[in-house]
Amino acid sequence: MGQGTSKENFLEDVKRPEHMPLSGHNALQALYRAEILDSYRERIEISPTNRISRKTLKYLPELHSISKEIPKAELPWPNGQVIWMDPSSDNGLPHTRPPNLICLPSTIPNSILANTLLHERVHISQRLHSVEWESIFKNAWSLTPWKGSIPSDIQLRRRINPDLIFVPFFQWKKQWVPLSIFKSLTSPDLKEVDIVWWDTSSRIIHREPPPNWVDFFGDVDQGHEHPYELSAYMIENKSPTKAFKALEPLLASLPTNEL
Repeated sequence: MGQGTSKENFLEDVKRPEHMPLSGHNALQALYRAEILDSYRERIEISPTNRISRKTLKYLPELHSISKEIPKAELPWPNGQVIWMDPSSDNGLPHTRPPNLICLPSTIPNSILANTLLHERVHISQRLHSVEWESIFKNAWSLTPWKGSIPSDIQLRRRINPDLIFVPFFQWKKQWVPLSIFKSLTSPDLKEVDIVWWDTSSRIIHREPPPNWVDFFGDVDQGHEHPYELSAYMIENKSPTKAFKALEPLLASLPTNEL
């Protein structure tokens, strides 16, 4: 038997807007407004390595409507506004844009659609409620926003991730800043990256994780570039890590409003 829904949750859920997925002209308009807010595509053009990594890829929505059913979000996650993208856009990588756009390749298999949407809806929550998320990361993971600078040669190799664009760096235990860098400088590929850690004390890049990182966060993968990605993957996959056990109880404090 299913679990009952409280009156408060029911009323709150009724207020949450659901948006029909966008394509064609409406999607173009939404992406244009997003670019005004985050300058994502402009940042790509300014960065030689990021520009090369996308030189053969389009960045356009699908022109025609796509007949895929979008599962409704469960609290506390926002529904967001899905945009169906040309499959080559950002090499088919799902991502978000402001204020609440979820950009999905139109060819995404139904078998992974629900989990992918959950991941991206976590990112929308992070966009809408960044202050609350920063508090959670500080209390659960000892990760805080970092506004220092990294060397120009490392900055050149850093993959720009639209989900992280407003808060690109976090520092762990007041020392370590995880980063995602392209494996190749001459032939960068969006899906071929390494996770490294900038030691703000010694000002040295480390390719091995800091002491106790793996014990707490688990084996290193691409999600370890940033707490936004770490948390989204952990929530999507119900991670058995110590980090997720510390994170999960705090998620109930997140706001549930869409905008």
